[in-house]
Amino acid sequence: MLRQELFYDLTPNGLINQRIVTALYSFTELLELTTQQKEDFFRPLLLQAKKLLAVWIHYDRFRQEVERLKAEAPVYDQSKPGEHFALRYSQELWLEFDEFLVQYKSSLDYLAKLPGSLLGRQKWNPSTFGDKGKRILRLFRNVLPKSKKKMAEDFERDVFAKHRDDIEDIIDARDQFTHLLAGGISFEHFTVTAVKKDEQIIYKVPMWNSEQTLIDFMNIAFHNHLKFCEDFIVFFLGLFMRPKFGFFHAPVPSDSTQSPWHLIPEALLPVYLAKYGGAQPSKTD
Repeated sequence: MLRQELFYDLTPNGLINQRIVTALYSFTELLELTTQQKEDFFRPLLLQAKKLLAVWIHYDRFRQEVERLKAEAPVYDQSKPGEHFALRYSQELWLEFDEFLVQYKSSLDYLAKLPGSLLGRQKWNPSTFGDKGKRILRLFRNVLPKSKKKMAEDFERDVFAKHRDDIEDIIDARDQFTHLLAGGISFEHFTVTAVKKDEQIIYKVPMWNSEQTLIDFMNIAFHNHLKFCEDFIVFFLGLFMRPKFGFFHAPVPSDSTQSPWHLIPEALLPVYLAKYGGAQPSKTD
């Protein structure tokens, strides 16, 4: 007997599997989708989860390597300014950050194609995420009938605009690395050192900006991207809503394995509003 393991999630508590694969696919049972649409939807959803995992893996490897390098970091003693100090630039950190950016952009390209499994490839078949998502916005406006054109505005406001800055920052950094734009990203930036001052050792690690480490940036970028994927997919699932049903969004912590999305009958809306307070029904219903 053959047992197939389609996806093994390495994130803490199987975050991606729970939030992307399990939660989002379960919604298909309550939507107006054919059996073929459900089958067609599952594979790109699974591939999207794999791409999200690739993003997380490179973040986690980067994080672990920084911790490893701290243990062997050269220490500059400020009380002995003339002492020999050896500085080593980390190829591992440079390469892991490069791969993090590449997989993030690749994940966007996979996401761009996913709606075709629901709408049909003849209507929806972009080659990439394109122009930092502007291509997707234009395509969405074009495929909607006149009676539903306002949904494109809802999508841009409620889904895309919230993540625009993150997406543009990552793509710009990826282009610097991959296409050597603006001189690329210097390998000298990827080093871990320590400074001893007044018997205290302070570690210096790669920074995204003057106030945020690269580790923190990558962690936040991953969780924001997972959230963008959720919202993006739920919006397109909402095009197949049954009468008197709707998606309800109740925010959860970024590392929660519980989906923030609930597909509920309209009759249960007061119950959910009472339970989750200020949460609101989705514009996709």
